[in-house]
Amino acid sequence: MLEAVRRLVDEVVLPSVERWDRDDELPDEVLKRLAELGVPGALVPEQYGGRALPVSAMVDVWRTLAQGWISLTGAVNTTALATELLVRYGTETQRERWLPGIATGEVWSSFSITEPGAGSDLSRIETWVEPAEEGLLVTGRKRWIAGGFSFPLAFMLATVKGQLRPSCILLPSEGRGSATWTVEPLDKLGYRGVESAAWVFDAHHAPGGEVLGGEAGMGQGARQMLDVLAVGRVNVACRGLGVIDRALKCALDEATERGIGRGTLLGDHSHTQLRIGELRGRQLVVEAAIRAAAEAVDRGGEDAAARATAAKIMASESAVWAVELASRLAASRSYTGDTELARLRRDAPQTQIGEGANDALLIAAGKAVIKERKASR
Repeated sequence: MLEAVRRLVDEVVLPSVERWDRDDELPDEVLKRLAELGVPGALVPEQYGGRALPVSAMVDVWRTLAQGWISLTGAVNTTALATELLVRYGTETQRERWLPGIATGEVWSSFSITEPGAGSDLSRIETWVEPAEEGLLVTGRKRWIAGGFSFPLAFMLATVKGQLRPSCILLPSEGRGSATWTVEPLDKLGYRGVESAAWVFDAHHAPGGEVLGGEAGMGQGARQMLDVLAVGRVNVACRGLGVIDRALKCALDEATERGIGRGTLLGDHSHTQLRIGELRGRQLVVEAAIRAAAEAVDRGGEDAAARATAAKIMASESAVWAVELASRLAASRSYTGDTELARLRRDAPQTQIGEGANDALLIAAGKAVIKERKASR
């Protein structure tokens, strides 16, 4: 899988990514190829037709995709989250219904938590559902849904009428784009190509809509969806690492190809060597953090969520920093719209927001450590 993904990136993605980014296009042919390679359904257990790969095996795949375009890594992420939700919390009927299609690449899935008034604060979720004949009635608004126009399935956080806490809702796409389920695009500075949609539900009847896990899953949605976000945060960290990889390549291109003065290259100067040394050091540290986080997720360690969160924060902040550093070496050449560094400048900040804004994650991590310290006294 990794070698095939690397060829796809080298032969198809990198020669075309600037045009795709400019046109806000991620061709269906590329998504189809990723599905054929088994990338979106790589985590599906073997009994449902999948390859049962661990998250640690996907680190290099997700990283390689991000070296081509972080939008590719993002596009496969939500289906990986759907897989984890079904495996950990779905009923056997729900697993048998959806996992074989995910394994073959026929079913891609969205993952929807965010609302106009609720991002990291899940207590403010307002979308709600109520039982209806052969499905659910859905009312509310959702934003930032990857694949929100075309993916056939969504896992959505909403409150079942009469319940105090939200549930995770399996929402098939039937009726999307109707008068009761409207879909609007969200324009973005970067992270282009990936569909990012806003949904509005007005008493929409969703045939086949149901609560993940059935009765046992009622009111458990926040816990379920936050639990699998460790996988998503490893994915976002891999996006950040892919950006760092490309920023380092751009810096090395400048160092070894750009002449400065008489007979010297930019890389002959200690200032450039220092900056590239910093980039290389950060690249190795971030990679180590991501691999440790992925291994913790695979073994179900108590530290999995904390390590995945830390890796995501470190990788995303380092990605923004790395692009800035490489851009200073490239100077004015980094500021024209058709250069890779200009695109990376727009893409890197998405990793600071995706799967939890860094500031919110840091506050939560700080609170947890302070609580542990108080409890130990």
